[in-house]
Parts: sequence; C-alpha cells; structure tokens
Amino acid sequence: MPAKDLFYKTVETALIQDGWIDIKSLKLDYDGTTLEIDLSADKLLSAQKGTIYIAAEVKSFVAPSVVYAFHQAIGQYIHYRMVLKHQRLDRTPYLAVPNTIYQQHFSNPFFQDSLKENQINLLIVNAITHEVDRWIPNPES
Repeated sequence: MPAKDLFYKTVETALIQDGWIDIKSLKLDYDGTTLEIDLSADKLLSAQKGTIYIAAEVKSFVAPSVVYAFHQAIGQYIHYRMVLKHQRLDRTPYLAVPNTIYQQHFSNPFFQDSLKENQINLLIVNAITHEVDRWIPNPES
C-alpha cells in the first residue's frame, strides 16, 4: 500500500464534515497494472438526485519545487481518470490541494492554463480548519 500524503487526514476530515460517507482508498486495475487512488467517497444528495461519487488524489505540495510536484500530480490524475473511465466507474476524479497552495500557486496563469487544458477538477481544503474551501467544479451542481 502506498504511503499516504501528509495532507490525507485533513482532506478526509473535511469530506466527513461536508457530509461525504464511505471514505476509503480505491484500488484500480488496468489490465494487470494496479493503481490506488487516495480517497473515494459518496454523498447522497436526495432521493430525486441520487448519490454522487468522487475519487480524490491528495497532494500537499511540500516538495522543494511546486512545479515539479504539480507535473507529477497532473500525470497521476490523468492516469487515474483514464482507468476510472476504462473500468466504467461512475466516480468523478478530483485533485485535493491545500487552499494556501491554490492561492499562492494555482491562481497563476501557468497553473490555471494547465488545469484547464488537462481538465483537472480541484478539491480545495483549508489546512487549518480542516474544511472544504471549494470545489472546482462543484460535484453537487
């Protein structure tokens, strides 16, 4: 089992506080290649709207180079999205990041353009309050 990111417990707590249930890691297999996404979670919206399902890769970006860590995170995200689609799993992938990283780095044009180009969904979590700051896009919409 891969080591959990330093930010994992914070994201897990934020999801619980936001009403998500059945939070656990998600093992995927792509024709013999095994991958593990940090978190999967479910949320019942209503009887009419049903349940929504996500899969989140958690990244703290504590490496000396945020750009290098970003390259790695985007690559992982793209592969996880591909395998979720291949397995026909109805889970929307998200990249979970601290709000400080989003504010200090991801708001810059390079990061914004890359996120848009690669169609990356973000789960931004406040590392101090352990609450969901925002979803881009919101899975409940």
